[in-house]
Amino acid sequence: MKGAASNVAPAPHTTENTRILIVSRHDYRTARRASVHFVARQMAQQGHDVAFLSIGYSWLSRLRGDSRSALFHRANNWEVIDGLRAYLWRSAWHPVKLPVPTGVESWLYSRWANNACAALDDAARDAEIIIIESGIAPALIKRIRAVAPSARLVYRATDLLATAGVPDCIEDMLWQSEQDIDLIVVVARSMLPHFDAYRCPKMFIPHGVDKAILHGATDNPYTAARNAVTVGSMLFDAAALRALALARPDFTFHTIGSPKSIFPANVVQHDEMPFAQTLPYLQHADVGIAAYQRAAAAAYLADSSLKLLQYQAIGLPSVCPDFAVGDHPLRFGYRPGHVEDLAPAFERALNAGRHPMPAKDWSDIAEQLIDAARG
Repeated sequence: MKGAASNVAPAPHTTENTRILIVSRHDYRTARRASVHFVARQMAQQGHDVAFLSIGYSWLSRLRGDSRSALFHRANNWEVIDGLRAYLWRSAWHPVKLPVPTGVESWLYSRWANNACAALDDAARDAEIIIIESGIAPALIKRIRAVAPSARLVYRATDLLATAGVPDCIEDMLWQSEQDIDLIVVVARSMLPHFDAYRCPKMFIPHGVDKAILHGATDNPYTAARNAVTVGSMLFDAAALRALALARPDFTFHTIGSPKSIFPANVVQHDEMPFAQTLPYLQHADVGIAAYQRAAAAAYLADSSLKLLQYQAIGLPSVCPDFAVGDHPLRFGYRPGHVEDLAPAFERALNAGRHPMPAKDWSDIAEQLIDAARG
């Protein structure tokens, strides 16, 4: 989906809208959908002036198979998409994971954070609300606050940095920017204690779903009679899926946008695809799977896992690690690393039946986030 490109971000100032800048590792135009995409789209649909700026991208990204690689020649220009403005900052270089001392890694991120990017500075200077997504974006908070001293700056923690595998130096930079942050928003209640030392207000605002899309009619994409599906790459536990596939040869297991691996013949590995193409696989599956590896503080996934939320919103019973079950009746847990737990959890999910569960719409979440950011 390509929009009109320009070198200048149009910023229609009206009394009805709020000027919002979102800074994220994600790009709005990729097939991969994270919560920030849904939030941004709803904000734009509600009449706000939204600029979505993607970071952490350079020529190195093409060598590393970055999902934004198709946008390489569209980088460093604003494009109007779905009523918002999207920009991919392609810098001359950016830090990547290397076996270097922590001090060197911190120096590299500090240098990168101060690379020239007029688009970032101008968009920040113009914004009333700036949303910094978890990931490497906290490295830019000091810079952004310097050019936007009056903006309301929100750190939106969709993941804890250690759990997501972000370098330790970014956690340090986030803490060093504590006085520059007006509000911390977390997407899981169990994440709040992690920010106890921060003096700014903290708030839990959960993920939502797009109810109109989730409940729309779709054609069945499956050719096999019995199917299970998993979506996404975060903390993907290939060993757990492999064990499930071996335990249930009567099922076909589908991965969508997950890391490629060697699996039994009854596992079909699909590339990443737009959510509209993914949805039929969810709607017509018999069981959903969220095979997360255990990681530091990963219990917050009970609230924050977008795929688990989507599964339950359409009534799809799911199998997931015990730490991600929470108080959700359609989730059936197993102990990570205990292969003997997988088949019984899968059987319980299969026998649960489909029962759509209540969930907030993304439009409500976007409104709540803007109201909270305004203070």
